[in-house]
Amino acid sequence: MDKRKSSYIFQKDSELIAPGQHLLYFPLVVDSVNGDTVIDVDGKSYIDFLSSASSLNLGGAHSTISEAIKKQVEKCTQYCTCYSLNQPMVEYAERLASIYPGKIPSKILFTLCGSSAIDMAFNFAKAYTKRNEIISFKNSFHGNTYASSNISDMDRGNFPILKNIHIFSYFYEDDPDIKDNNYLAEIEEAFKNGLNPKDVAAVFIEPIQGDGGLRPAKKEFIRQLYLLCKKHGILFISDEVQQGFFRSGSWFSIEHYNVIPDGIVLGKSLGAGLPLGAFMARSEIMESLNAELCASTIAGYQLACATGIAQFDYMCSKEFKNMLKNKIELLSSLQKNLISKSKMKGRIKIVGEGFSYGIQIFDEEGNRDRLSAFKIAFRCYEKGLLLITVGGNTLRIQPPFSISIEHLNKGFQLLKDAICDVNSGYVTDEMLYFYKRRYPEIKDYIKENK
Repeated sequence: MDKRKSSYIFQKDSELIAPGQHLLYFPLVVDSVNGDTVIDVDGKSYIDFLSSASSLNLGGAHSTISEAIKKQVEKCTQYCTCYSLNQPMVEYAERLASIYPGKIPSKILFTLCGSSAIDMAFNFAKAYTKRNEIISFKNSFHGNTYASSNISDMDRGNFPILKNIHIFSYFYEDDPDIKDNNYLAEIEEAFKNGLNPKDVAAVFIEPIQGDGGLRPAKKEFIRQLYLLCKKHGILFISDEVQQGFFRSGSWFSIEHYNVIPDGIVLGKSLGAGLPLGAFMARSEIMESLNAELCASTIAGYQLACATGIAQFDYMCSKEFKNMLKNKIELLSSLQKNLISKSKMKGRIKIVGEGFSYGIQIFDEEGNRDRLSAFKIAFRCYEKGLLLITVGGNTLRIQPPFSISIEHLNKGFQLLKDAICDVNSGYVTDEMLYFYKRRYPEIKDYIKENK
C-alpha cells in the first residue's frame, strides 16, 4: 500500500470534494511555496513554471508581499466594504487608475476574482449602452461564473446558455495574412443577416489568449475590431485577468496594440496571491449601475488591497523592471535553444509574449498533438518541474518573475529531458489515468495519437 501523504489526501479529496473543483494534470498536493519552488506534502521540491496559474507572479513568500500581509493583518483583514470605506481600497484604486492606457479618467469596481469581474463588466456594458448583445471569440476563456462562462468558447454541458452571445473567429499573430486584409468579414456578415450592430453592447477579448494557447492576436485584427467598435458605439473590453501585471512585459497586454480600451478586467495577480478582481473603465461607464447591483460583502477588502499596493509599488521600481527585462531576454534565448537542440525539432513551435509563452507540440504530420503535450507536462512533474498544457497541445510557460537564473536554466534542461523521454516512447499507467481524467471524452488515447 502506498503510504505517501499525497496519496492519502488524493483519496480523501475524491471522497469529499466535488470533481468540478479540479482540473488535474498530476497528483500534486502542495504544502508550501517559497519563491520559485513548490514543495509537496511528501517533501518533494518542484521548480515552478506555473506561478499558481499566473496568480502568484512574484512567487511564494516574497518579502515585499509577506511584510505587507503581516502589517495589515495586525490592523484588519476585512470589514464589509458594502457598508464602509477603507483606505487600502482607495489607495489601490488610485494607483490602478494612474496606469489606465491613455491616462483617461477611470473608476474601479473591486470583486473577489476575475470571473466575477467579467460578470460585472458584462452588467456595466449592458447598463451603460442599454443594449443586450455581446461579442466574444473562439478559443476564449473568460471564467466559470454565469456570464463569464457564456462569453467563453467552452463546452458548457448542461449549463444554461445565454442566447445573446455571439462568438466569432479570432486571428492570431502567427496566422497567415488574409488576402483582402479584412479580418472582420464574419462579423460584418452577421451584421447584414440579423445582428444589428446598434444592439451590441460590448466586445470581450483577450489580446493574448490564455487558456486558448497563449497566442497573441494579430495586430491588424485588433486594430480593425477597435475601429468597428468606435464606429458603432460598442464597448471594447480587454480581459487582462491572466496577462495583466507584466505577464506580457507591460502592465496590460492591450498596450502592445496601441488602442485604448473602454474597460479592463483584472484578477489573478491583482491581489498579489490573495483573492481579488476588478473591472475598471471610463468613469461614465462605471456610474451606470447602483450599489444594489454591484456591492458585495468584502470585495476590495483591506488585506488584499494592501497586498496589491505592495506588489504595485514594487513593480514600479527600477529593480523590478531591470529584473524583468533580463529574465524576458533569458527566457527567449532558452526557448530558441530548446527548439534548435530538441529531438522533436520540427514538431515544436513557440508562441507568446514577454514572460508568458506557450510551446506548441505537433505530430509528424503537423497536427496538434494533445497526448504528447500532456505526456511532456506529466514527465516534467515527475522530474521536478511544474507546468501544464493549455489549448490542448500547448505547454504553458509562465514562471514567477522572481525565478532564479539557476532555476530558469535548470527548468529548461528538465523540459528538454522530458521531451526527449516522450520522443523515445515514454508512457506510464499513472500518466494515462490523469490524461483520461483530464479529457474524459477521449475513449481511445492510442487512436487519438495516430
